[in-house]
Amino acid sequence: MKDEIQNAIDELNANVNNLIQQNSKEIEDIKMSITKSNAMPLSGNAENRVYLKSEFDDYVRKGTSDFLKKSLNSVEGENGGYLIPQEITMQIDEKIKYLSPMRSLARTISISTNAIEIIVDSKMPDVGWSGDENEELLETDTPEINKIQIPVHEIYAKPKVSQKLLDDSQINAEEWLTSKIAEKIATLENLAFINGSGKDKPHGFLQCESDDAEERPFGKLQHFYSGAKGKFIDNDSAVNVLIDIACSIKPKYVKNAKWIMSRSALAEIRKLKNKDGVSLWNASIAESTPSTLLGYPVIIDDAMPMLEDGKESISVAFGDFYAGYQIVDRQGLKILRDPYTSKPFVEFYITKRTGGDVVDFDAIKLLKFTEKPE
Repeated sequence: MKDEIQNAIDELNANVNNLIQQNSKEIEDIKMSITKSNAMPLSGNAENRVYLKSEFDDYVRKGTSDFLKKSLNSVEGENGGYLIPQEITMQIDEKIKYLSPMRSLARTISISTNAIEIIVDSKMPDVGWSGDENEELLETDTPEINKIQIPVHEIYAKPKVSQKLLDDSQINAEEWLTSKIAEKIATLENLAFINGSGKDKPHGFLQCESDDAEERPFGKLQHFYSGAKGKFIDNDSAVNVLIDIACSIKPKYVKNAKWIMSRSALAEIRKLKNKDGVSLWNASIAESTPSTLLGYPVIIDDAMPMLEDGKESISVAFGDFYAGYQIVDRQGLKILRDPYTSKPFVEFYITKRTGGDVVDFDAIKLLKFTEKPE
């Protein structure tokens, strides 16, 4: 009888322990679910993406992709890859904008297709006061409509890193990767925005046709001449042509007008003085305030052609680039982790799609360092 009672007690204790263990596991599962739910990003909220960033960090360090496969960051395209999380994409975009002078000057738009069509009124319709209601209204001119299509092109970066570095917990893998992506992409796309051919890359404003006439056909920029190949003729002629360029833009562009030039062109321009011996160049006294030339901010961009004596170039441009140049980005950056191709390094293949072209040919003026034709 004693043995039967003891067996019953042992069985009861075992059942109780099993129930406790099951409940504990359920409680832990609930806690984990709550923790993940709180860490998951809310729509439009960039402050609560801790969990997503942690998963992305795991993918960068170890290639873990279970979470990415379950999320919206799915495999895309022929070459595969994952869409980089939105918050990290925003960080990369901010770095690119900081490193790319044209990104900080031009207008940018994001699209979900492969191209955008922009309608441009090259000739605004005439307007007038209607006057008395019985007065016959004069006929107004019809606006001239032009369509500009800007396609996006794929740009890629392939930074490499050793697995040992990724395994180091003290290294911020995400920061390293975003910096490398931004540095490589910013350099290449900025060069294309200025001097790209438009074939498999953005169309740079220096590749546009130009004319020295004030009134030009649609699609042509206005240019001015320095008077000599790769240099100014002298101080006075240099001052005169720079003043002519600054005064050539229409009033609506004046507020956002800026100079953009190469360092070699800057070296020559900083030596120029007006008739009173005052330098045209006004150096900045604070990091947040750019230096100015004739009262307009100056942007130094090494993607602009160098100024070399005896060599024709367009090393200086001026205007409202926000109105004049349109940058188009296809939404999303893709990343593919490749630990095999470049052993013992891990290679990251990052792709982005972007395009650009001039949309207002009155907003940008060019300075050609060459002789003026007879």
